[in-house]
Amino acid sequence: MNKHHHWLAQQIPAWVSAQIISAEQAKNLQQRYPVSDSINLGRLLITGAGAIMIGLGVILLFAYNWAEMGKYVKLAVIFSALAGAHLAALLSMHRHPVLSEGLFVVGTMLMGAAIFLIGQIYHLDSHYPDAFLLWSGGALALAWARPSLSQAFIAIILVLSWHMLEVLDFSTSNHGAFLLIIAGIFPLVWRLHSPLLARYVSIALFITLGLSISIESERLLGISLLASASLLIILNQLLQFQKNIEYREIAQEMAKPAILLLAIISFMLTFQEVLKDFIIIRLEQNLYSVAFWVVVTLSQAGFIWLFIKRQLSLLVILSELILLSVLLPALLLDLQNIQTLGRIHQWLPALFNLLILIGSSWMMFDGARQANRRQLVTGSLLFALLAMARYSDLFDSLLARASVFLLVGVALFVVGNIYQRHKKQVQP
Repeated sequence: MNKHHHWLAQQIPAWVSAQIISAEQAKNLQQRYPVSDSINLGRLLITGAGAIMIGLGVILLFAYNWAEMGKYVKLAVIFSALAGAHLAALLSMHRHPVLSEGLFVVGTMLMGAAIFLIGQIYHLDSHYPDAFLLWSGGALALAWARPSLSQAFIAIILVLSWHMLEVLDFSTSNHGAFLLIIAGIFPLVWRLHSPLLARYVSIALFITLGLSISIESERLLGISLLASASLLIILNQLLQFQKNIEYREIAQEMAKPAILLLAIISFMLTFQEVLKDFIIIRLEQNLYSVAFWVVVTLSQAGFIWLFIKRQLSLLVILSELILLSVLLPALLLDLQNIQTLGRIHQWLPALFNLLILIGSSWMMFDGARQANRRQLVTGSLLFALLAMARYSDLFDSLLARASVFLLVGVALFVVGNIYQRHKKQVQP
């Protein structure tokens, strides 16, 4: 809803001038509906892409003449370009903020080039993923010093690059990436007042968590991601009772990747073959088991609190049912050391089909009612995918198959009309 906040911020001075509202009412409206994200996403993307292209061009220009340069000339060129980009960015900061932001991005790109080129000059044979860690540290420091949304995004990309290299090339779980995002980048969400950054921090946390667990304990991967997604959805619901609108918006954005992850896992669990491997876990005496139980305990405590307060949303109930439907059979099998799933296979896939049907239907109708296009599209795709997945599993008759597709089509048509009607109501 941030676009509506921008529109309101533009209209408030005119309303005060026309004496439609008082100055005090205008102040209350501005506090209640703050404008987030100091840099427009479109400008950020265009400026960032242009700066990255310039940076790559300069790097390739260095590479073309690199062999002809002496060691000290190379160092002079590297540091001159790096200092020049940042100096130009500082000089244009107040008069041309968008240009300054782009120049700072160029400077960050040149910092990466400097790290690798200096390593080449002095033939430094070290652990090469550390270069991305050092590079991300520079971007993160600049993100805090400015503060800068574009530098925060670059830091996320570089931390993820460092993490993936450690995991994929060296089979290292690399817990540092997860902690760096939590301690270094996540607080920038509040410093920058950016719900948009919160969403991508959430995505980065799920990626780093999943890759780390996949190295150390594959059996805990799926259920840990499911428990973490459920916890984030429950925390979002808890924070919706805060008076601070910014907290609520940040919580909503952080929960969006969790909702998508919950939907993907739930859809996968409607297939018996996936479910068979998913609920076989091995809880060992290690750090991952402790972290797993902490996440499960926190999610259940939050759910119980919401239940006592009678503030449960349908999404929270669904996430809790999906988590328990996997967790309880998995723990039963683990404790009894059962190698086969027996009768569990007969009812669990049907249960997940029902849960994903309820969840996708809720996402469609709630998204249409709130004119939330992303939620509507996600729910519609999930609903249609479920119908297509069950097309060959459950229905042999062509008449039954035709009826299913007719029902799906009617449902999509209805929610589309609801969406259009509510969209007209919320448009200024």
